Amino acid sequence: MLIYLPLLIVIVVFGISFHIHFVTKFKTMIAFVGTAHVRTFEREYDHLHADLWAFGHRKRKSTRVIFSNAPPFEIFDTHNYEHLLIVYDVHHIPLFFDTENVVHYKLENKTVATLWPRLTTLPSSYKDEYNGIVDTIHL
Repeated sequence: MLIYLPLLIVIVVFGISFHIHFVTKFKTMIAFVGTAHVRTFEREYDHLHADLWAFGHRKRKSTRVIFSNAPPFEIFDTHNYEHLLIVYDVHHIPLFFDTENVVHYKLENKTVATLWPRLTTLPSSYKDEYNGIVDTIHL
C-alpha cells in the first residue's frame, strides 16, 4: 500500500498544477504603458496573480507578458477582468481592491500607476482624465 503513496502524491501535485495554470483565470490585468524596459516590468510584477500586458513595446520572448497594440481598455473589456492596473513607471505598487473608485498611485507628485475597477463607462484612452471619484495613494 505504501508503494502507491508516491504515485498518489504525483497525481495530486499534477492536478493542482494543471488547475492553477490552465483552469484558473486571473481577474486582474496589469498593463504597462511606460518607457522602461519590459523585462524590468516583468521582474517587478511577476509574483502577482495577474495577467501582464505590455502596450506600445516591441515584442520580446517572454513567458508572462502579452504584447498588444490595441488600447488597454479594449482588452480589459473583451477579457472580462475585474481590475485594471495601468503602470506608467515601474515601482512596487500595493494593490487595494476594496474600493469601487479609481485609485491613483503617486510617487513624488507624479502618477506612477492607476487602478481601475470595472465601471459602466470607461474612457477610450488611458490618457483621458476621469471625472468620477478618485482615491490617491502616495508611495
